[in-house]
Amino acid sequence: MSELIARRAVSTVQKEAKRDAILIAARALFVETGFGDINIAEIARRAGLAKGTVYLYFKTKEEIFLNLASEELNDWLDVLDNALLSAETTRSIPDFVGMARHLLEERPLLLRLMPPLHLVFENNISLDQALRFKQLLARRTQYTGGLIEKGFDFLEEGQGLDVLLNMQCLIVGFGQMAEPSPVLQEIMERPEMAAFRIDLLDKFEHSLIVYLTGLKTINTPQE
Repeated sequence: MSELIARRAVSTVQKEAKRDAILIAARALFVETGFGDINIAEIARRAGLAKGTVYLYFKTKEEIFLNLASEELNDWLDVLDNALLSAETTRSIPDFVGMARHLLEERPLLLRLMPPLHLVFENNISLDQALRFKQLLARRTQYTGGLIEKGFDFLEEGQGLDVLLNMQCLIVGFGQMAEPSPVLQEIMERPEMAAFRIDLLDKFEHSLIVYLTGLKTINTPQE
């Protein structure tokens, strides 16, 4: 019985190692090129695996990148949670937004994965895979939203989650505008296009401050 358990343990470790190799390869290729230029065969070659082996773990390219985005998002929320827990009970809007920006600056891969997350990665995946991801996202965002809520006395119940969802929307929206297609990159260098050259984190910071300030104004009773 112990020998059987040992074989199963080795098999489990080997499976996890192959899965990790696939995600590491996908991550490296995404940094070098972009989602549209990557295929399963390339990921398999970079991971040192047969193409058929990749399909044993992930059915589609979108599923691979959904898992990669999920890991990055989960790690970011972990760090954000720790920062919120270690902060004082009440914090200022600029302090919170500055902290949020700093944590995003340290995660350039997350900033690139977030814009195509819902429109691209969530397509061409199984119902079970989509459900698992959405359940994870719901659980994590509700918890982090609760921590955000505790830090601002002007937030009403449930608005901490709204703040977090708006942070994600800002990353997705401005992230798409901040990375124009190769055709548009040359056009965007023209002087008359200056207004359309987007710095994702600058826009994120400014818009989040405006949003939180507006919530504070709306929720604070006028004397």
